[in-house]
Amino acid sequence: MANNYDILEQLFDKAKSINPFSDAHFTFGEKYVAVQNGLGQIGVCATLGKKVDHTNLENFDIDKAECRVAANAFANATLNYLVEPDGVSDIFDTVDFSKHTNLVMIGYFGSLVQKLQTKGIKPLVFDIDQHEAPVLPMDKQHEYLTVADCVILTSTSLSNGTFNGIVKTVNPQCSIYMLGPSTPLDDLMFTIPQVKGLFGSIFPLHSTETLNLIAQGYGTRGFMHTMRKVYRARK
Repeated sequence: MANNYDILEQLFDKAKSINPFSDAHFTFGEKYVAVQNGLGQIGVCATLGKKVDHTNLENFDIDKAECRVAANAFANATLNYLVEPDGVSDIFDTVDFSKHTNLVMIGYFGSLVQKLQTKGIKPLVFDIDQHEAPVLPMDKQHEYLTVADCVILTSTSLSNGTFNGIVKTVNPQCSIYMLGPSTPLDDLMFTIPQVKGLFGSIFPLHSTETLNLIAQGYGTRGFMHTMRKVYRARK
């Protein structure tokens, strides 16, 4: 993968070639940004504390974190509806993590950690938000990634600019599973050899409930009852 290769920019350009960016309706919340395109399709992306609003759209720059959040949501609104999911299931019920000896989780998914621990699986967890618990110090992340044979990776890594560095750090045989409502389900994600699965979400068309909840500042737990968890696996 070239140093300057930006998978999110590729996804954004692909989505724009299908649906005009100018036709997108944005909903800005404290924790998420949502996009509804002209067909009523909805995509979301977590803000991770970034202030994203209309001023970012007026001065759009894919290199800025706030604009990347908007681009991720826009791409999901179009591209995630063009593929056929392999199933409707939770990642815990789909992937056998017990076969991995060095499991790293980047982005703290509390409910998944608890499920894994019930099976005696203890992932090494890192999160930019060091107040999340239990997480390891960020200065240890590179060290553990170099020996990881599996990584559960938050898809917000695409918008916050850490995805490329993570992919380059893990070994070629490592399996990466992208997770969260921000996940793009497009085939472009599988151009990254280590990416083995995409675990994201699809929303009902014209879901005003989803948009209203995001506008009110709710996070994943607040709107998850409006979405359908779906996944795609590398063929």
